[in-house]
Amino acid sequence: MSPLPVSLTEMGMPVLADEPLAGHTGLQVGGPADLFARPRTADEVSRALLAAGEEGIPVMVMGRGTNLLVGDGGIRGLVLLVGEGFEDDGVQVHGARCTVAAGVRLQSFLDRLGDVGLAGLEDLYGIPGSLGGALAMNAGAYGTEVWPRVDWVEAVLGSGELHRYLGGEIGYGYRRADLPPGAVVVRAEFVLDEGDPREIRRRNMERMADREAKHPLEWPNCGSVFKNFAWEPGMDLDYDKLESALGAGFSRRTLEAKGAAQLPAWRLVDACGLTGRQIGGAQISDKHSNFMVNLGGARAADFAALIELVEKTIEETFGFRLRTEVRRCGEFL
Repeated sequence: MSPLPVSLTEMGMPVLADEPLAGHTGLQVGGPADLFARPRTADEVSRALLAAGEEGIPVMVMGRGTNLLVGDGGIRGLVLLVGEGFEDDGVQVHGARCTVAAGVRLQSFLDRLGDVGLAGLEDLYGIPGSLGGALAMNAGAYGTEVWPRVDWVEAVLGSGELHRYLGGEIGYGYRRADLPPGAVVVRAEFVLDEGDPREIRRRNMERMADREAKHPLEWPNCGSVFKNFAWEPGMDLDYDKLESALGAGFSRRTLEAKGAAQLPAWRLVDACGLTGRQIGGAQISDKHSNFMVNLGGARAADFAALIELVEKTIEETFGFRLRTEVRRCGEFL
């Protein structure tokens, strides 16, 4: 047996063997991790990465698991959960700046901003998961993204080094942030706008109410499954079918006049008659067709089969392939 569990435990970071990951993901599916630990500080992340590297053991980092589909076969190597327990001093406010640890829930962060009257991220209210996860995928909603407000992030590299990157040093785009491979975000500082706490809280609640009305939050889910399709001029698509399904606003002529456009994934899925489709305990939500929910007893394989069904149907119908927001990891049986 690898000496890694012993060495990390001696550092004060207990390691669990064969920890089921279903309890750590939004979809509530997923097999066991060979090894599982919860670092509480940047130093513990550093030591875990170094120790695993010395043993040649692969490492996967997860936050609160709200954007993951973990295979039923589980994950080989070490899983580090940078979520609950990795909160440092929580949210530290200094003027219009806030420093936040990666494990803080995004919603808790936004609640704090509302309390102190700092605005700019209200559109993200209600997105599940941790601050670290939001940074890793450049979480966004209603036209607002998290990265434009970042002044700097601190990340532990695979070498164990803690490095600070200025916001402008990290490229980002729609649901992506170009962090160095293997880098683990542990802390970030944001620059925000001063505002009226009552108005900020009102906008937060407005966004939350909108989510509750439109999204199937009553069921285990992973948020939006597919990215919107980024259309650009010159793409060879079936424009007649696209216009028939989505309306005149998506005709070839209208799209070319815009120069670029986002084709809503949920409308594409719905137009193909897939809303409500079920495989095993997994369902394409009949409330929002870009959500998949666990109705009870679902396996990761059920969700993988639904994703494949959507990808194949969209490609056969319209001539392009949707890409997933949800991150697949581990072994699929």
